[in-house]
Amino acid sequence: MQLIILFFYGVKYKDRMRNLIIQYYIDTRLYTQPNFNNLYASPAEQYSSYSFQTYCKKYSIDYTKITKPKLGFKHPTWERFDLWLDRSWWDRYDQIMYVDSDIFALSHSPNIFDLCHDIQSFKAAKYNKWRNKNPQDAKRTAEVNPLLKNFPGDIIAKKGIQPGMFILNKKCTEQMLPYIKEYVNITDNKIDDGMFLNYCLVKSGVLQEDLSDKWNHKNNGEKLDYSAIYFLHAAGGKKHKKASKLWQVLAKNYPDVQVDISHLP
Repeated sequence: MQLIILFFYGVKYKDRMRNLIIQYYIDTRLYTQPNFNNLYASPAEQYSSYSFQTYCKKYSIDYTKITKPKLGFKHPTWERFDLWLDRSWWDRYDQIMYVDSDIFALSHSPNIFDLCHDIQSFKAAKYNKWRNKNPQDAKRTAEVNPLLKNFPGDIIAKKGIQPGMFILNKKCTEQMLPYIKEYVNITDNKIDDGMFLNYCLVKSGVLQEDLSDKWNHKNNGEKLDYSAIYFLHAAGGKKHKKASKLWQVLAKNYPDVQVDISHLP
């Protein structure tokens, strides 16, 4: 009888988990550095937004797209740190997945929250340029990030993530918050928001859980078995080029979306 009761309460708790997927797509002209890190608008966002709205509807997940500045720091890419700074997010949700506007949920993707039951750890796909390396190689690879220069290579090799998507919860955001607050002190424009996030992970020592690369797979329409991945991440600047094979893949996967790319070079 005791086992039955525990199972019942486990199901009940899972059923009332409150999950959100959030994206940010804000006019860069509303910021002091609209060309920061050479990141600018792409029509790929229309495919991305559609794919995650469809995904959320399929699995009864809340979806939000932020279109107005709140933090107003440098460039829209920094807005995601509001998920740490505004604690009211965690009155409403148990888990929040942030996802870049050039990532696309493929139709066969399972519900990621069904695989993420632990609501204490920070979850993201590992950054393979740092991971599975010896400490010396990890240290050299991470030298591009000035914030990590004083950390040992063995720590860097264990913590680096690709920051295009990640899953947060109240516990991990609380632990990282003292370091996230430092974002306003970033004056070096060689440091982007992804570098800063990786610094906060290393500095805070927060518990991390690695997600499969299937949830954040970089590809620009090159030959690939797309059935073997879940979230496709447009790599680099090819999403700004009309000739990119990426557009063929997106049009095939999301035929209901009509995107004009005639203005692209």
